[in-house]
Amino acid sequence: MGSTRAERLSEWAAAIGKKRTGSHLDISFHESAGQLRELLKLGILKMTDLRDDPEWFFEAHKIIAIHGEDLGSGFWTRFTVQYNLFAGTVLGVGNASQIKQLEDMQASGTLGCFGLTEKFAGVSSGMVVETIADFEPTTREFVITSPDEGAHKNWISQGFVADKCVVIADLRVGGKSHGPHAFLADFRTQRNGVTELVPGVELVDMGRKTVANDLDNARIAFDGFRIPESGMLDRYVGIDSQGRYVEKQKGLHTMEQIGQRLFTGRVAVAQAAITFGHHIFDRTRAYTDKKLCWAPKGMRPPLSMLPQLSKVYAEAEEAFAFCETYNKRCQEQLCEFLRSDRIPTTQLTDAIAVAKIRSVETCLHLCWRLKQVVGSHALMIGSGFGELDSMQVAKFAEGESFVLMQKLARDRVKQGDVVGQGDEEKAVSEELRVMKMAEWATNADKVFLLAELVMDRSMQQYVGSAVPRGVARARL
Repeated sequence: MGSTRAERLSEWAAAIGKKRTGSHLDISFHESAGQLRELLKLGILKMTDLRDDPEWFFEAHKIIAIHGEDLGSGFWTRFTVQYNLFAGTVLGVGNASQIKQLEDMQASGTLGCFGLTEKFAGVSSGMVVETIADFEPTTREFVITSPDEGAHKNWISQGFVADKCVVIADLRVGGKSHGPHAFLADFRTQRNGVTELVPGVELVDMGRKTVANDLDNARIAFDGFRIPESGMLDRYVGIDSQGRYVEKQKGLHTMEQIGQRLFTGRVAVAQAAITFGHHIFDRTRAYTDKKLCWAPKGMRPPLSMLPQLSKVYAEAEEAFAFCETYNKRCQEQLCEFLRSDRIPTTQLTDAIAVAKIRSVETCLHLCWRLKQVVGSHALMIGSGFGELDSMQVAKFAEGESFVLMQKLARDRVKQGDVVGQGDEEKAVSEELRVMKMAEWATNADKVFLLAELVMDRSMQQYVGSAVPRGVARARL
């Protein structure tokens, strides 16, 4: 294999595709999970690289996105769940011993999932956590319970095959709630040589999807699931010898640290969206450049010359390049915070939200436009258009786009005047500022308009030029 890690990862992914006999659409989630176990054992990307080498962490995500056809359309999600959400949370809030366990997990190919999203919370994932973790002082264990169906963990990627899980639950000590905390738990155990699901955990497969059926998605219910005290990810908080909840570092909240994985995930999603867009456009352009069409006087121009196609191609090239530059700026700044284990500034977290929203929307909008003008080619298996629903996954992953936009608008109103604001942004912000929160629901167009204006300003400031036409706004 190649000498650099990037070369080794690319060659590994390509080799997976070459030895497959069937279509990548036919990959089972057990086969996909096996691919990730193999990759973990190779150690090309370590589960500590998010902290130790964040630039390589993001580069590896881009390489996996490029090799979507070799690995399966759901593999990128499986990959980022393992390295970002699962391992990244252990890195973020685990103690030294727990972080050390990641080395053993890597060597054995142990798979993990991230149990945050709940059925009732839906796209407001993280804002609502109803799963309960009761500390039992006599056994010094945490008893995990789903009080009702709404608290079931929902759409948990890799949840059906995972060996371990990071469970996010409302910690209660002596009956008092201390809010969401993270626990590292075994999902499976060996009994008489057979791997079994641990007691107190029920898994249900979410079923067939329009895309990415090589990725297992589980609904998880807990009924008296016991986690030992050592399973609490307790770098910042813990339980003392008297059974009391203690903060080890004042002012540091566990969910703030867990939330760092959303920031890294949003950058990775933004990059993957643009990579997907490039893939669709490059493949379609290769087809239309060769496809000759009729014209008067015996001319046989390529399909790419048709104005409805050439216009979309030109806009996409400019828009993708602009988004890539913006995403790179966000990644560079975020890597500085990751390496020094600091929480990013509000300005950067907002910019990262913009990267995710705008990259996904741009990919969706431009690919949809291309699909409308390229003709029946878009209906063919192998054209790539059939996998466009994977961008629907991106739209809702790591913070649903419209929820993030409402947050951007709300925070902008609280700020008052800001540097670089335009007249329209200032006027809309002042108009919303005097409204009661209940009025925002009936003025959603203004709320989302303000968010769009904030995103325009952020992109212009980071890139240093006006946002091009092809960069899409979210549409209600």
